[in-house]
Amino acid sequence: MAVRASNSRNARRNRIWNEMDDASLAVVLKRKIKDTSIAIRESETPYERSRLKAQKQHYKNMLRKVEAGSYNGDILYHELKAEAALQQEEAFSHNVYANMAGGKAYTNQYGNMDFDFEAAFRKKRYYGVALPIILTLLTLIMIACFVVGILIPSVIPSSVSDKIESVVPININALFVYRIGEQEGDVLDIAVRPDDNGYWTWPKANYDVTPTQGEAYVDEDGNTFTGKSSTEQVVWLYDDLGCTEIYIDAADVIKAWFRTKMLEKTRIDVLENLSVFKGTSYYYEFFLSGTKASELVIKRGENGNFDFGVIYNHIGVYGTIIFLLVTLILSVVMFIQNFVRIFTYTSRKFHWVTFLTFFFGALTFISPAFASCEGTDLGTAFKNYFMALTATGDFLDSTTTSIGVSLFMIIPLGLCFIMLILPKLFRNKHKTLPTHIPKGNKVRV
Repeated sequence: MAVRASNSRNARRNRIWNEMDDASLAVVLKRKIKDTSIAIRESETPYERSRLKAQKQHYKNMLRKVEAGSYNGDILYHELKAEAALQQEEAFSHNVYANMAGGKAYTNQYGNMDFDFEAAFRKKRYYGVALPIILTLLTLIMIACFVVGILIPSVIPSSVSDKIESVVPININALFVYRIGEQEGDVLDIAVRPDDNGYWTWPKANYDVTPTQGEAYVDEDGNTFTGKSSTEQVVWLYDDLGCTEIYIDAADVIKAWFRTKMLEKTRIDVLENLSVFKGTSYYYEFFLSGTKASELVIKRGENGNFDFGVIYNHIGVYGTIIFLLVTLILSVVMFIQNFVRIFTYTSRKFHWVTFLTFFFGALTFISPAFASCEGTDLGTAFKNYFMALTATGDFLDSTTTSIGVSLFMIIPLGLCFIMLILPKLFRNKHKTLPTHIPKGNKVRV
């Protein structure tokens, strides 16, 4: 265990540190390792646990060096001596500055410093009140774009909605629109049935004959409209009511989330008891009902390869649900942050929550295109998906399109992008000091 002396004037030759001290150090290190192991088991926070693990590893490395004889005891001796001197100096400084005279002397040491802390803080961190207020308002508008589809029927009169719809060929109170009817020689139709309590849930859609929410459709003669089947209370949206497009809002997508395998054994009463989340989810009817969910399972085929068409559809169907939920949660977090910044400060650094909201919002924006992809032809799927944004009516006339994006889905992305670049554009004016002289009153020399 003894360490060979490297020179003749060291602590070991002067018998200040000898082999017995090396042995005592090894015993102390073993005890420290044992005490640290106990402290790790009793620690309550991950931070404290990681710190103790690093300390335990340091003790083990020291013990390995001491037992191997590769640790120079002279270095340890001088390190301990320097630490003792430093503690003595700190104790002396504390005693000096503990009284009034010493504290004044300590403060006067910074008297010659000429640094504008206020200007540095304003330049690097603070924008003032205007920017966080603007960010908060934009965040509120962004959240409203997701929930306005739920509230718009009772908020905006139908005449206003019709005027807007005359410019954009899809309803503005939806994130996505699903077209039913004739598609490539087949007819896609959706049946509506009452629930166990006899309540009829009609989707938000474009009808030739508009039914009353909560009630079965009754024709002009007063007969209950039962549709194609005379033995079952069922109404077909396309064949009976002339519906050509169904509007899918955020509530409809969240209702589909409740019916997936993720939550089939768990019920979120706080949300599912709300009236907006009750009834049929037509997003679920389009993509997950019946055997459609089993067709989205990613597995190898008979040739041992994956079917990329199934992978695209799987990402699109489930991704739309997950990405929308994450975007909504991040939007609420961003609103809280921006509201708090009104009373604190707004950093000039990159705002990660805003970026993540924009990122997941963009994924929500494009995911339905993957869900409607036939095979691996993504180009055609995206072309048909964005066709709904045009005002030419091509989306409704086409027989190859099924789902299209709504104009309302673009607005949150645009607002989020604006909130990303606003901190880089805002500049605060310097504070006017009492000694400021207006430019016109300055004395020219």
